Amino acid sequence: MIRKIIKIDEEKCNGCGACAAACHEGAIEMINGKAKLTREDYCDGLGDCLPACPTNAITFEEREAPEYDEEAVKKAKVKKMSEKLPCGCPGTNSKLIKR
Repeated sequence: MIRKIIKIDEEKCNGCGACAAACHEGAIEMINGKAKLTREDYCDGLGDCLPACPTNAITFEEREAPEYDEEAVKKAKVKKMSEKLPCGCPGTNSKLIKR
């Protein structure tokens, strides 16, 4: 489907990671010191990452991309929250509280 999705200019990217932190869906990851859109289906097209980028390396474009998969994003968030931290703290298993 044709939809609005982000585009990251690797030449402008300074590798600060602000966009990855601002992306609540987890679509952006830092790879080899540069921001990469690793999951197009996680990008909701709302652009929370755009104002976070100090070098304006992120823009919108309309192109062929998989549909935003809200259910997959939710599952990925739960999985990430369920992962044990690499430490011996007793509270590591209490990160996910089901209500």
